[in-house]
Amino acid sequence: MSIEGKTLAIISAGYLGKRRSYVRLAELGARLVVIDEPGHWSSSLVDDGIAVAWLPVAVTGDPDVDAAAIVAALAEAGIRPDGIATFWEISIAVAARVAVLLGLPGNPPDAVDAARSKVRTRELSTALGLPTPRARRVRSLDELFAASSYVGFPAVVKPEFGAAAVGCMRVDDVESLPEVYTMVRDVVSDDEHSFFAAGNDLLVEQYLDGVEFDVDLLMHDGECVFSSVSQNWPTVEPSFQETGLHCPPDHNRRQVDRLVDLSIETAKRFGLHRGVLHIEGKCTSLGPRVIEVNARMGGGRVAEIVRAVWGVDLVEATGRAALGLGPNAKPSRKPRCTALNVMLASPRTGRLAALRLPTEPPRGCLSLTIDDPEEVGALVTGPEDVFVSVLADITLMAKDLRDARAIAARILENPPVVEPADT
Repeated sequence: MSIEGKTLAIISAGYLGKRRSYVRLAELGARLVVIDEPGHWSSSLVDDGIAVAWLPVAVTGDPDVDAAAIVAALAEAGIRPDGIATFWEISIAVAARVAVLLGLPGNPPDAVDAARSKVRTRELSTALGLPTPRARRVRSLDELFAASSYVGFPAVVKPEFGAAAVGCMRVDDVESLPEVYTMVRDVVSDDEHSFFAAGNDLLVEQYLDGVEFDVDLLMHDGECVFSSVSQNWPTVEPSFQETGLHCPPDHNRRQVDRLVDLSIETAKRFGLHRGVLHIEGKCTSLGPRVIEVNARMGGGRVAEIVRAVWGVDLVEATGRAALGLGPNAKPSRKPRCTALNVMLASPRTGRLAALRLPTEPPRGCLSLTIDDPEEVGALVTGPEDVFVSVLADITLMAKDLRDARAIAARILENPPVVEPADT
C-alpha cells in the first residue's frame, strides 16, 4: 500500500524550510490538512496546491489543551484524517495526543514527553539503567550551585526544552556559574523562541568529551529497520553552535556501531516503537552516550542527505508510519555519495559587507543548496559575542569525503567580509 489518497493531518508546519517535506508528501499523493496558529505562513500551502485544507488553531503550550482544540477543529471541519504527523519539535507532544484521541497510529505520549524534556530524558535513562551523563534540574541560581557539586566540572547548562543547541552553554568552574546562568536565562526568556513555551526550567549535566553524531532511525513495530549516521564537526564552545557535518562518518566504525546500538536500545526502552527518530549522541572516552532523543525526523537538510547517501526517503517513511503502513525503505548497501554540510559563521561582529557564494554547483559537485543566506548590510555577531551569526547553511553532495571537503574549501575561498558596524 502507498500513502496516495490518504489524508494526513500535519500538526504545526514549523519554519519555512520544512515546506520541502510537505511538497514531498504531496508529490507522493498524500492529502495534507495543516493545522497551525492563525496567520502562520503555512496557510499558503493550500493556495500553492500542496495542502487540501488549512485549519487555524491557537496554541497555548499545554499539549493536552492544544490536542483537544485540534480534534475539535477537525471535527468542526468534517475532516477525519487517516494519520497524524509532525516534523516540528515543538508539536510532537501535541501530535502524539491527537493520534491517541482519534485512535490513530503513533508513539505513546509518555514516551514522546520523555524525549521532548531533556530532564525527563536523563531521569528515564538513569531509571532504565542506560549509560547517561550525570544531570540535575535547576530552577534557580542556588539550585545550580548545589547541582554543580553533584555533576562536577566541566558541565553544560541548557534549557529543559529547546532545539538546535539554543541556550546551551559550557561552564568550567563555580565562579562562572552566575554569568552562565544569566545568559541561558536570557535566552529562555526571549519571546522570539517558541521552543520554551513548554517550560523554562534548566538542566545542568556532565560535559561529554569525544565526537558527536546524529543517528537517524526508522522504527517499525519496536524494531529498527534502518539507521543513518552523520558525523558532526567540533562545535563552537562555550555555546555548542553547530559548524557542520558529513555523512557517512569516517570515525572508528566499532565506536560508531556501539553508539547506534545504544540509540536503538534507548528508543526501544523509551517506547518509541514507530516512525523516524533523530538521536544525538557522542562516542566518548567512557563509551557511547546519548545526548538528546527527538521523536521526529531531523531538521535542516537531513531528509535530503539521507535520501542522497542511502536512497531512503525519511519524509515518506514518516508519512507511512503515521498511517500505520510498514516501511518500504530499501537502503543502498554502500553509500551512493557523501553529503557535507557547512554552517558558515560570521568571522567577527559588525555589518556584513560581502557574502560571495556560488550560484551553480562547482566542478565535481553533484548538488549544492544554500539555505538562509544573510543579507548584505545586516548586523552580525562574531565569536567575541559568544553566540555567532550563521551567514549561510551550505549543503553539498560529492563522490566521496575527500572530494566534498575539496569542493567546500573552494566555495569558502572568498570568506565573508564583515566591517565595523559604524562604517
